[in-house]
Amino acid sequence: MAAPPGVHAMIHHLIATPADRGLIRTDPTQLFDRFGVPDAAREVLNQGGRDDLHGLGIHPNLIIKWLIWSGRATITPFAISYYFDRR
Repeated sequence: MAAPPGVHAMIHHLIATPADRGLIRTDPTQLFDRFGVPDAAREVLNQGGRDDLHGLGIHPNLIIKWLIWSGRATITPFAISYYFDRR
């Protein structure tokens, strides 16, 4: 299944333009309108979890980024040194 129109382009834009990432929390409608994200996908992008976003056909790497930027990360970040320091 392909992601809804505009979703991948929007997330790729946010990768390249970190200053716009705050819009996810403050004014996601502005992003959705700019990239032509369909209304049916907007609620899932705003409220959905990892499996819901995957169900839309969004690439897993982009799901992780979206969830982190939206404050809904499903994995707690940790320093990679955690693994190296234990060796």
